[in-house]
Amino acid sequence: MIDTNALARELDALRCQGETIQYKAMAEQLGIQPPRQIQQLATLLEAIQEDDALLGRPQRAALVIQKGGKPIPRQGFFQKLKALGIYNGSDQGPEAEMWHQNELEKLFTTDTPDSPTSI
Repeated sequence: MIDTNALARELDALRCQGETIQYKAMAEQLGIQPPRQIQQLATLLEAIQEDDALLGRPQRAALVIQKGGKPIPRQGFFQKLKALGIYNGSDQGPEAEMWHQNELEKLFTTDTPDSPTSI
């Protein structure tokens, strides 16, 4: 089983590069094997969301986006944000897209205490 530390390192590298990644590509990069490859990744991403919320950091899980359609995370991402009390909008559509875009801007312009760029 892949732990959240490996995922956090990958997300931090993406953040530093100003890039996003699709769910399947991230799962494969981490070596997560089918079946339920995306579900396993989603569980890890939710743990990262909880950590980031607890520490008041931008949501690094926003860097993982769905394939096709709008380049934003899946509905479960927004549902977790609601459960954490961070977001109370729609799970999809313009409101979700705008929130996601704002979060990406925070991620790409803000150094976090444990990020390689804030040394």
